[in-house]
Amino acid sequence: SGCGKSTALRIAAGVEKQDKGEVKICGKLISDGKKHLPPESRSVGLIFQDFALFPHLTILENVIFGIKSQGSTVEIHRRGMALLERVSLSDSHRKYPHMLSGGEQQRVALVRAIAPKPKVLLMDEPFSGLDNRLRDDIRDQTLGLLKEEDTAVLLVTHEPAEAMRMADTIALMHEGIILQEAAPYNIYNK
Repeated sequence: SGCGKSTALRIAAGVEKQDKGEVKICGKLISDGKKHLPPESRSVGLIFQDFALFPHLTILENVIFGIKSQGSTVEIHRRGMALLERVSLSDSHRKYPHMLSGGEQQRVALVRAIAPKPKVLLMDEPFSGLDNRLRDDIRDQTLGLLKEEDTAVLLVTHEPAEAMRMADTIALMHEGIILQEAAPYNIYNK
């Protein structure tokens, strides 16, 4: 706690400016001491602990919120319903967030974040509010969907088991400094 994980995500998202260094997405410089691309121009999706769903919008309206201008109404509706189908929530598309369980809300937040097809998805402890049994199922489903969508992910967690299970590469941070970065197997053994 307090080592700078969430701050790193906010910098990557563009909602905070870093003091020094560079931020690159897919090899493209998006922020340094002179240049700062605004959040809406970064092709970055965000999922936080609280899911941040709009309570006054239906589940489908939440999912398509960020893609309303990316095609015809029929195409947008089709993309939203297809994503809800992939997380087994298409039957709930007319419900409102308060009518869903925590796990269902997390799945809605996930498909809303990937609907615009971001280059990178930033996840800040998205599974921490779920009970252990549900957390494993949702985590596995999330991993599968992200791989299908070919979306790069920067996941912040303080749970070592979660990092080991989900990551291709793990970076261990302490007081804002990356102390070790390696594949999960190497982190575990060294």
